[in-house]
Amino acid sequence: MHLIVLGSITEDVIKTPNGTEQRHIGGVPIYAAATAKALGENIGIVSKVGTDFPIKNLKTINSLDADLNGFMISGQTSMRFENKYKASGKRTQKVLSFSEKITFKDIPEIYYSVPCIHLGPVFNEITPQLIDEVRDIFKIVSLDGQGFTRSIDKGNGSIVLKPWLDYKEYFPKLDVLKVDDIELKGITGTTRLKDAIDLALATDLKTLVITRAHKGAIIYHLKKRYDIPTIQTDVVDATGAGDAFIIAYLLEYIITNDCYYSGLIAAAVASFTISFSGPEPQYTRDDVISKLKQTQTNFQLK
Repeated sequence: MHLIVLGSITEDVIKTPNGTEQRHIGGVPIYAAATAKALGENIGIVSKVGTDFPIKNLKTINSLDADLNGFMISGQTSMRFENKYKASGKRTQKVLSFSEKITFKDIPEIYYSVPCIHLGPVFNEITPQLIDEVRDIFKIVSLDGQGFTRSIDKGNGSIVLKPWLDYKEYFPKLDVLKVDDIELKGITGTTRLKDAIDLALATDLKTLVITRAHKGAIIYHLKKRYDIPTIQTDVVDATGAGDAFIIAYLLEYIITNDCYYSGLIAAAVASFTISFSGPEPQYTRDDVISKLKQTQTNFQLK
């Protein structure tokens, strides 16, 4: 096992552009486990759900073949989101209920020997101080920044972005930060992506992964830039695409130490993730490699 993922498992109410409504299990750990399963890998999950969590979703968790020593049912409510998508891919979110906080003591000691931990908060269910605590244990610490820049609009109840005031203190402690372009501007309190990137890299952050939906992704490693192309596909449900991208990236990078190659694998994985609805993987590692050979000139399997 190379990777532990910590964050809330959610129930996502998804409203698509064609007017349909679906309910799926979601959250960073779920899309991480689905990605790992598709790639033939195994990960550990640290997460909490409440007693209101649907039985069918618990069955889905078990079907993804992740190690669940860090998973627990605690409290009365789970993290529940409404995700409403426009045809452009733009998403409006609301929080319908919250789960309990996740703390360092919730990480089983048997996970301490795993080289990489990815922190995937979705709405302030962990504190930034957890970065300090896991920094002393894990060789590679990765963070999805979305959970530290979200608040609730008191007018309509939707999720809005706010600056992460302490980001300059915590970015240098990370090995990897994953954000989308809007989140990075929200974290740094800027309106231009270039300014947001400059501010993030000025903290001596080692690796910055920026997903940009149909525009592909940008990876900065030790301030060297890698542009990752989009792998074209028909979009059915964009939920979890960013999670799939970063998990695929981490799993590949741990083995290959190659940012661009890992980014290509991640882009292909994301293209499969958005081509169907729900987290259960409908592709394999062989499918990912085949797609890259078909779409990327000079792609060489490592």
